[in-house]
Amino acid sequence: MQGNKQALLASVLCAALLAGCASAPPERTLSTNPATYAALPNGMDPLNPDQPSPLYASMVEKSGESVVRSLERKHGHALNLISISGGGQNGAFGAGFLNGWSESGRRPEFDIVGGVSTGALLATHALLGTPADDAKLKEMYTTVTRHDIYKPRGIASLLSGADSLRDTAPLQALIAKYITAETLERVAAAYEEGRLLVVGTTNVDYGQTWVWNMSLIAKDGKLDLYRKVLLASASFPIVFPPVEIDGHLFVDGAARSNVVIAGIAGENKPSPPMYGPGNLYMINNGRAEHPPEALTRALGPVAATTVSVMMDQSMQTAVTRSFFGAQFLGYTFNIVAIPHDLDVGNDPLAFDPEQMRGAFEAGRAMAKQEQPWANVPENLGDVPAWAYEAIKERYPQ
Repeated sequence: MQGNKQALLASVLCAALLAGCASAPPERTLSTNPATYAALPNGMDPLNPDQPSPLYASMVEKSGESVVRSLERKHGHALNLISISGGGQNGAFGAGFLNGWSESGRRPEFDIVGGVSTGALLATHALLGTPADDAKLKEMYTTVTRHDIYKPRGIASLLSGADSLRDTAPLQALIAKYITAETLERVAAAYEEGRLLVVGTTNVDYGQTWVWNMSLIAKDGKLDLYRKVLLASASFPIVFPPVEIDGHLFVDGAARSNVVIAGIAGENKPSPPMYGPGNLYMINNGRAEHPPEALTRALGPVAATTVSVMMDQSMQTAVTRSFFGAQFLGYTFNIVAIPHDLDVGNDPLAFDPEQMRGAFEAGRAMAKQEQPWANVPENLGDVPAWAYEAIKERYPQ
């Protein structure tokens, strides 16, 4: 599978060379259309980053408080939050884990669900959580192939100014199959109960992570927008085309942050939890560490491995931020990741059915274990060893 990843990067390099020969794309102007359904991760307005987002302000009862505290007050109990990361075909691990968790009888009803990239595609049915939704996730992640996700563009398309190597029309059709008007009605009904679904995307015009309130989009019946946000969140840059929404250009949410945790932000420091510690669950559809390998000093391997390391570091940063965010909230941090000994290949865009079925079953089996969760991330990146050991002592497994 290393060859697949190298082939992908070789294609990227060829595309860059061809772009120099391609016809000039049409000029765009910077959109100033307001972010009606999105906010920055810190709860501020994307177009006015020093001002609170009107969207975020509308979700809380008291000015400056976090959505989590507001929802605690509404529900009368501590919350269960879950964030599902990106990972391409490795989302099969998350789909399997959710299925196994349901089968164990221990899976809670989630009050807030966040997803990025492949995690965004999982998030809707994770929120809804019925056996039928679990069955849809199993179908999505054990039967699809790359032909259900994308089709290659020809040289003529690249020379005419295409903005990606591959066409995601098949993925658009797949999203439409699993996200219907009836799905939106159910997401909206959950929102009326005070349960929230959010998805992260990267706005490449502004260089920002936009966190979308999918529940409000569902409540307003905007099916096309809902599907577009999911597509944008899963649009791996260069390989897949960006998605334009209200004049803004979006790519994969993992380009800036591989996870989003909704509800933590607020202008004020979080007050203590009202009903004791809740739970922040995180499904990492990747490995905790980059496996060592002797790198061949050639353009393809160097480029491929560099991208892989950058994405791993992005995930480490997001997990570390989420871990400390949970501590500030007074919530218990719980994380699972793909086992080190599971072969998922090196190309997350391969969409290999055999590897995906293996990842699904591994996630399913892990969820049925008595204690599958770690309460401290296995890898906190560049945090000093002494600080990491102190953290583990304070938050024992």
